[in-house]
Amino acid sequence: MTTKSKITDVTVYLSGAQITRQARLEPSDGVSELIFENLTCTLQPESLQVSAADSDNITILSVEHKINYLKQADKSDEIGALQAELKELTEQVAVQESELLLCDFEQVFFETNKDLSGSETGLKASELKEAVLFYNERMAEIVKKRVLCDKTIEELQGKISMINHQLGSFANIQQIPVSEVVVKISAKTSEPANLMLSYYVPSAAWLPSYDIRAKDVSSPILLHYKATVSQNTNESWEDVKLTLSTGNPSINGECPDLKPWYIDFYTEPRVSQPPQFNAAPMMKKAFETRSMEILECCKIDELSIVPEPSASVNESLTCVEYVVNELYSIRSGDGGQSVDIITHLLPATYRYFSVRKMEKEVFLLASVRDWERLNLIAGEASIFFENRYVGKTFIDSRKADEEISLSLGVDKTVMVTRVKGKDFTEKNLTGSSVKQTRQWELTVRNLKDTPIEIKVLDQIPVSLNKQITVDAAEISGAELNKDNGILTWELTMEPTSVHKISVKYIVTQPKNTTVVLD
Repeated sequence: MTTKSKITDVTVYLSGAQITRQARLEPSDGVSELIFENLTCTLQPESLQVSAADSDNITILSVEHKINYLKQADKSDEIGALQAELKELTEQVAVQESELLLCDFEQVFFETNKDLSGSETGLKASELKEAVLFYNERMAEIVKKRVLCDKTIEELQGKISMINHQLGSFANIQQIPVSEVVVKISAKTSEPANLMLSYYVPSAAWLPSYDIRAKDVSSPILLHYKATVSQNTNESWEDVKLTLSTGNPSINGECPDLKPWYIDFYTEPRVSQPPQFNAAPMMKKAFETRSMEILECCKIDELSIVPEPSASVNESLTCVEYVVNELYSIRSGDGGQSVDIITHLLPATYRYFSVRKMEKEVFLLASVRDWERLNLIAGEASIFFENRYVGKTFIDSRKADEEISLSLGVDKTVMVTRVKGKDFTEKNLTGSSVKQTRQWELTVRNLKDTPIEIKVLDQIPVSLNKQITVDAAEISGAELNKDNGILTWELTMEPTSVHKISVKYIVTQPKNTTVVLD
């Protein structure tokens, strides 16, 4: 006999999902056969499990999987919901059209009886005045009502058109067969029992995403951990208990076999020309990866989780599971459903960073420690600072060392300018050598009403030829890395303050040679 079942629990992995169905049985004594109908054809038969957990009177004798090509995947729930909505909208259009018809009747009536002049009406002047006023008021209301009805009908017709398009898409879907699971049981009594059927499907997944919010540079980071859950099983998950797992059953579970590692002499390829020195990539790398000390302006002693999380966390040796508190409904092929997981308050320190030679804007970075405790998965993050959207970044804790640096975007209230100094183009001849001088003036402005600390980077050239020398004549107290020429200033800026930096260097070269400095 066939039995009706409902999906109650779904564990969604990074790839795939474990689905649990429940059926209420009233078995007869002895051996009987039950059929779970209209299941997804994407289920993996080897993953089938059947149990009667709340009853000791039922014994599972066998479980058999079949594909029924005479039936197609059941879209009746989705189609039925759309058809019900279409019917309701059509009825609303009919009501509005009836209102328009009444407006027509009333307008015709007033137009027919608007001539109240003459002695035949028997109306006094005051009564005639009241009748005219009544006529004008009613005609204004009729016109207003007609406009409102037309607008409402237009909106309803737009919704009806979209639903008709959606219903038409179902007719174009290729017919997909369904699975059936035949379960043979032996019952000692006829007492009702719940039969649980679970199976794995590969056509489901969840992707992490984050909202990063910072109120100001004296507040902690609020990290909102979310997931986008999608499935294409041709089954509708209605009001299911959802669990998100970082596990991935699709990964091969076999232990790898270590092969021999053979080595030989390495022959370095010949280079026809020496590599050209380009400082831009080095500056970019310094901007992205150079270590920075943590500011003292914003310190929070310990990591805390915001009360009332959206999910409870279960950790095991192989994965982390987030058991979502609320029930969710996720339809097949709907593009994904956003699910709240948990929100963290992160102990963060803030720092400003500027490479004015490459980028005119000043960036605000937040450093977060103890990130290992968050069990973060690589994903896209939307950034909000001071209640405004800043942009997007990508969080990948696998590439972090002791801390994660989160870019909070550009802060317009901190500015750095870089202009040519008075000795920018000075050039002197000394014996057999030529000396060229370059000078840059940097001005750092803190327009905020709070103190900040900022790291400013610039550079002087690095010579690849012994005949060319570079002398740092003035660096305004910067830390100079002689290997790459990077200049670093660690500045503490008071509110609404200005700090000036001067960079001056001298390049000495032989006569009749050319060195490009501009």
